[in-house]
Amino acid sequence: MKRESWQRIFRYIFEFVAAGFFGWVYEVVTVYILYHHFVNRGILHLPIVPIYAVGAFILLAMLGERDRHPVFVFIFSAVVTTAFELGASYLLEFIFHRQFWTYEGWFGSIQDRSSLISSAIFGILAVGYFFWLHPLSGKLCDKLPKAVCIGFSVLASGAIVTDFALSVTELLKNR
Repeated sequence: MKRESWQRIFRYIFEFVAAGFFGWVYEVVTVYILYHHFVNRGILHLPIVPIYAVGAFILLAMLGERDRHPVFVFIFSAVVTTAFELGASYLLEFIFHRQFWTYEGWFGSIQDRSSLISSAIFGILAVGYFFWLHPLSGKLCDKLPKAVCIGFSVLASGAIVTDFALSVTELLKNR
């Protein structure tokens, strides 16, 4: 189905928010289970961890919209997102002069910047993205009124861009 530009924009923004939010929930729950206290994860003030959304979009660009077997999506995504996480950890450390996460002591730790456990979780999240979230965003953009989609897109992107600018400015000041 050929979609209009406002529908495509809505899908990308909706998926960015949702994938980033699910990543935030995963990280907050993981830290709470491991250390028994709440930590607001990520660089933003919003409950969104952008690296999960960017990872989802990288996978979408690589795999496209074709039907894939869930096992293939799981394995492929685990490998790609692990490489992405490793690269992102070095890039963020170079830019901000701090390490944002560590897997020190985790089973299957990869340079303390990723782990086999996180790779498996990224694979599971990717299967959820391709088989639940991405189809859901398509259904929503087909059923929701144009004004709702545009309103959500403007408000969500404005909030994220503002938060990103403020958060990066704070991080650069504190390096």
